[in-house]
Amino acid sequence: MKKTLLLLFMLSLLKAEEMQQRIRMLMGTYVTVTLPASKTTFISSIFEHIAQIEHSLSTYDADAVLYNLNQHHKVPYDAHLAEALRLSKQYYAETGGYFDVTIGSVTKGLYHFGEQKTYSPSSAQLQKALRNIKGIHIGKEELRSDEGIVIDLGGIGKGFSADKAAVYLLEHNVTRGIIALSGDIRCLGSCEIALQSPFSEQAFALVRSKVSDLSVSTSGTYRRYAAKKSEHHLINPKTASQGKAFISVSLFTRAHNAKIDAYATAVSVMPKQKALDFLKTHKEIGFIVIDSEGRIYYGNLKGLLEVKWLSYKEKATMPSSSRNKKTNSTKATILTHPDTTSPVDMSR
Repeated sequence: MKKTLLLLFMLSLLKAEEMQQRIRMLMGTYVTVTLPASKTTFISSIFEHIAQIEHSLSTYDADAVLYNLNQHHKVPYDAHLAEALRLSKQYYAETGGYFDVTIGSVTKGLYHFGEQKTYSPSSAQLQKALRNIKGIHIGKEELRSDEGIVIDLGGIGKGFSADKAAVYLLEHNVTRGIIALSGDIRCLGSCEIALQSPFSEQAFALVRSKVSDLSVSTSGTYRRYAAKKSEHHLINPKTASQGKAFISVSLFTRAHNAKIDAYATAVSVMPKQKALDFLKTHKEIGFIVIDSEGRIYYGNLKGLLEVKWLSYKEKATMPSSSRNKKTNSTKATILTHPDTTSPVDMSR
């Protein structure tokens, strides 16, 4: 009886354990890690892991592996970059070519998204930009790309990092917490997430996880653009033109952030009916999407999460800017939204 009471007491302490949150600038965005107070020693390790991945996948840092692959078309084998490229080829096939990391010839080579100065390319320039997933070659000792190929892993990098961070925590028996790289989020244990309206700074829905390993990815056309708002960063690789069917895409699944990060990118640029058909066939992925007319479509949510639709009079819960935030709540609330500024400017 005493052992039983002691166990119940210990469980009650765990449930009431204070959560601690820290924020760091990585992967061109704000990375937020929330863990129980007794596990905060792992937060620095998570940041270090993500920084290592950034060194492999960054297109901005002149010392990064991908940056040099784009410049020289050959680099020594790098495990993180090789894995991300293999997944990118897989998701290219699964999305029918709507997720194509060789869109970098457009996003990086012409628009220069993420740089201090962006440009408005001509239609002729856009059509001439080379896109060819077969131009990426993954060897045992080196990684190569064909001349003219520019790789942009912005549509998978944050989800890839969230997956790696979650694996690290689980390997160290950390089963409660949240890893958030802007709109790419992994929940360990229960969590609540407020989804931001694309028309305001308010939340339009609050989702509560029903599983202990919920992955979330959001994508939007309304925050990040080049010289004008119509030149947003979500570009159909088949046409080199901006996706127009949806202004907000939120996807949910179990323990697979890289996949839904790539899928969210693909859905954002697909024609509307093709995107909805694609989502309906993937029963393992829940979705809440908003089209250009403001209509909300959702499905495949049963078993993953429950949704509370909010009045626009309710204020959204914004992430704290504090680097060391504490809360007694066992459920953290995060507002998901796309980046508003370029990675280069944010780093400054």
